[in-house]
Amino acid sequence: MTKTLLDSFTSNTLDGDKWQVQQFSLEDGSIWRYEDPLAQVSAIGGELEIRVEGFQLQHDTVPMFDNPKHLVMLREPIPLDSHGVTSISCEMACENHNGNSDDLLDGFSALVIGDFANGLIFDFIISATRVGVVYERLPLPGVTPPGGEWLQVIQSPLVARNAPGEFHHYEIRFDRRVGSCEWLADGRRVYYVAELPLEVQSVVPGIGLFTLKQQSPEHGSVSNHGQGATGRWRNLQVIYS
Repeated sequence: MTKTLLDSFTSNTLDGDKWQVQQFSLEDGSIWRYEDPLAQVSAIGGELEIRVEGFQLQHDTVPMFDNPKHLVMLREPIPLDSHGVTSISCEMACENHNGNSDDLLDGFSALVIGDFANGLIFDFIISATRVGVVYERLPLPGVTPPGGEWLQVIQSPLVARNAPGEFHHYEIRFDRRVGSCEWLADGRRVYYVAELPLEVQSVVPGIGLFTLKQQSPEHGSVSNHGQGATGRWRNLQVIYS
């Protein structure tokens, strides 16, 4: 077994040599950055904190631009072991501000694992009181066929529970030998995909704050209503076994 800490989170601010704000190109050639203007980010004492008292970032027509409020990804991908298991894990906590923590989709912290070669996303998401999983394929031009995107959100009130500011251990485990993915909270299985639809060879870990509200045909984005969240992450590591 080999363990590697991906960031010690002791640089006061997020280490720009390791991390970048996630961004995508829009149809008009401009760049959309997942960077809320009110985000406060610190990396002190082994803990990364992202705080947004009231979400500002939103997009009226494209859900994949509306949902992430502040998202940073590692610059370098993590190769998955073709002959064993690769796990990416961390301890994560969340607090909600002026929102409904019992509505997981109103505002949450996330451990994000992206396979952008295939458009696949594997997330653990938590509000101050709820835990869930996101498993999806993004509508990435040139990667995902038209109409080939999909989204699954699995909430786990019985297997995994949470409390405001309380750290728990979250792990996403890939086994390339059989093409599976498993989500574990404090060592207990929350969700399992026995056979992924595409071969995942490498992934990019990320961390951030999100909402997940369906856009309104009349009003566009309805994801922000004065609420915000604080996420904290520590002991972010990859394990080969």
